[in-house]
Formats: sequence, C-alpha cells, structure tokens
Amino acid sequence: MRHQPKDAVRLTVDEATRLGEGALRAVGYDAEQAQVICAHLVDASCCGYAFAGLPRILEIAEDKRLNEPRRPLKVVHETPVSVLVDAGNTIGYYAVYKGTCMAIDKARQSGIAIVGVYDSALSGRNAYYVEMIARENLVGLQFSSAWPVVAPEGGKRAMLGTNPVAAAFPTGKDPMVIDIGTASIMRGEMALRNRLGESLPEGVAIDSDGNPTLDPAAAIAGSVLAFGGRDRHKGYALSLMIQAFGVVAGAAIPHGRARDYGHLIIAFRPDLLTPLDQFKGHVDQLIAEIKATPTRDGVEAVRIPSERSFREREVARREGFSVDSKVVEGLKNLAAGRKAH
Repeated sequence: MRHQPKDAVRLTVDEATRLGEGALRAVGYDAEQAQVICAHLVDASCCGYAFAGLPRILEIAEDKRLNEPRRPLKVVHETPVSVLVDAGNTIGYYAVYKGTCMAIDKARQSGIAIVGVYDSALSGRNAYYVEMIARENLVGLQFSSAWPVVAPEGGKRAMLGTNPVAAAFPTGKDPMVIDIGTASIMRGEMALRNRLGESLPEGVAIDSDGNPTLDPAAAIAGSVLAFGGRDRHKGYALSLMIQAFGVVAGAAIPHGRARDYGHLIIAFRPDLLTPLDQFKGHVDQLIAEIKATPTRDGVEAVRIPSERSFREREVARREGFSVDSKVVEGLKNLAAGRKAH
C-alpha cells in the first residue's frame, strides 16, 4: 500500500535534502544526525514511499518521546560477534544506522554479527539497513519491534507494533531486498493520512470500541489490524514473533516493557556456507527463473521485491520526486523556527 501525494510539489534530491536537513537541525538534531536521518527519508521518497519520506520529519517534530532527553549511544555488552546498544532515546534512523555499521564491521571480521539496539523509536524502512549490509557482500536480516499500535487477532486493544521484517541478499547486480510490515497499514502512512484529512482503506483498522473504521484519527485512538485478510492470524503470528525478537534486542531493558522498541540486526558472510561468487550466481539464477514464470491474464510481468523501488530510485535521482505541498510548507515552517502548521 503506497500513499501518493495529491497536491504535490516537485523537488530535486538536493532541494529535498536541504529542506529536510534544515528542518531537522531546527528541531534539535546536530549536523551528522540530520544528514543520516535525511538521507534515509530522501531515499524512501526516491523509492516511491511518500509516507516514509520527508513527511516523517513533521511526525518527528511532534513526537513526545523524541522530545524527551537523549543520551549518546552506549555499547552495554560486546563479544567478537555481537553488540548490544543502549540508544538512549536517540531516534532510530540514526541509532539503527549506527547499529547496522557495527554489524557490517563485525561480520567482515568474524563472518557473522548480531546487533541489538534498544530505547530507540522511529527507525524507518528496514529495507534501507539490510540493503546497506547486502551492498557489502553480506546477507542481512532485521527485525524491529515497536510500541503497540496493532491489535492481536480477535482483540480490540493495541498490543503489538507494526513490526517489520527484512532480508537482503547480494547478487551480481543490485541486492534482492525483501521488507514486509506485519500490519495492514504502516504507522507513518496512517499519520500522514490523518494530517492530510484523507480516509483509510477498508479493513486495516478499528476504533477504540473494536469497530471497523476509515477515520485515521479514530484508528490512532484505536488499533491497526495485522495484515492477511482472511488469514490475518498469520500476520498476527509473525508480528508476535518479531516482538519477541525485539525482546532479544533489549526492548524491555529500559522501561520493563516487552512491548516496546527493539531492533535486531544480523549480518553474515555467505561464504560461511557457499563461496560468494557461487552464491551470487545462484541467487541471480533464482531471480531469473522466477521472472520467467508464465503470467496470468492481465499481468505484464512477474516482479521481484525491490525491483520497482530501485527503478523508481534511479528516475527520482535524475528527475526529482513529488512531496505534498502541505508537507513542504510544514518543513519550511520548522526550518524557520515556527510550528509546522
């Protein structure tokens, strides 16, 4: 599900970066943090995920947790193949990026690495981090649990996060990246629709009484549903699994809440099992065979996850991308020291 701006302004990558970094600096992030956060957001916009791009800065500026005191990242436990990081309420876009860099460094040295990052909200697209890993000729996995916004199957109260899982594999060309949220709609898209006064799709949320709703404000007060439609129990089970992986990453350590933010990052060298070139060739073969599948009527081609995003990214880097005019106005206000709206 991808939100598309209606009343849009076209920005180049450089224009979007200056706008985003300026707004982030104005709300309290230093130059390095603003650069890391904004690079992620601009890349999300380039890849076609408007809700996960620059609009997130408006949410960052208003997030009560992110406006509480922050502490520098601290390694609390380390072995040759693992690191546990207390992010000190530092935003996830920065903390998980740093954790991913640690995972890459350790995997290069030891062949495999497991990194946990806790006390860190809002980390964006897991695809961004596992792609970083795969471009270093490593296999990457990431599980991110979060503060509850999703109801368990049959329940009417939010008990789980949107809880995405992602994996990336190096190939002979671009990595194959798979990133799946276990909720019917991501929190960022719901927040953007609420900001813009747009309705939700059917079947993705309930209000506080457990009734289906198309109103994003009612859904924010209520709960999102797990993905899966008639098989929603499968999305719920995956979400619960990822919440437990968040506990492995330390989610419950700072506040004693297992239902909180935890990011588990795994990176390893394929040649622990299969020579790298052989592995990449076999993944290339797998992709080619999948794409050669005969298509059903009305289907132009079988696509591979991340294929569309990479294609849109290349176009956007040359030609720019669209951002809702209300979002652009809000970011300019932030950068000028005013409220977003």
